[in-house]
Amino acid sequence: AAIAGGAKRLCARSCNSSPGESLAKRIVNVPFRKALCRTAAVKFAPSDLAARYTFGDKAYENNEVILLHNALDLGVFRYSEENRQKIRKEFGLEEAFVLGHVGRFTRQKNHPFLIQVFQKVKEMNPDAKLLLVGTGELEEDVRRRCADAGIAGDVTFAGVRDDIPSILSACDVFCLPSLHEGMPNVCIEAQATGLYCVIADTITRQANVTGNVTYLPLEDETAWARSLSEERNIDRAAVNESMKDSDYDMNHEIGNFVNSIFTE
Repeated sequence: AAIAGGAKRLCARSCNSSPGESLAKRIVNVPFRKALCRTAAVKFAPSDLAARYTFGDKAYENNEVILLHNALDLGVFRYSEENRQKIRKEFGLEEAFVLGHVGRFTRQKNHPFLIQVFQKVKEMNPDAKLLLVGTGELEEDVRRRCADAGIAGDVTFAGVRDDIPSILSACDVFCLPSLHEGMPNVCIEAQATGLYCVIADTITRQANVTGNVTYLPLEDETAWARSLSEERNIDRAAVNESMKDSDYDMNHEIGNFVNSIFTE
């Protein structure tokens, strides 16, 4: 279709490290990935895991895949004390220790484990609250789990928001126990606002841009809770400035993208 439309080159981008749990998706993925690899003149991926999944180990190891970071507008994704207080007041979290998560309510994001982790965090920090942003087919199931665990009053379902930088500023720590990810944008965004993140060891190590990320296996909820509850002295505003040298600045990666497309 692209060739028929007059395209001279096909550029393909991988965005995940697994087709998901659906049998239909797994069946469809195999032939389409092979076709994509044969026809794509330029191959992009945001991480090593995403590159290997879509284009294969050989293509990645032969440097046939260009790692294009999921870059941000670092002027937007930065810590704001004003926005922090605004969001915390909106949700009644002024004095709380806020554990944040942004993501669709799908199996991939592993909300049941997140709820179990939060229960342990709550035992260690009586003032803890969980702030969930997103929507999806499993939202009602997550709400039921919270009610059954007796923590419904400590969990805020914020829905879909257009002020994610402010939401992240309002949080104290960030948790991402996903079953798989290509490169989780939200983890990069959380780090840009100076948040300490605890994420699953299923996620690429390239997601640790600032050094403020801990990887843990999806096994021991108490270990997660302890890591999330540790006191840390992070200058949240300074972290954003340091990211400008990490190739996650949007202006830098735009140039990388354009040069990759038009280089024969």
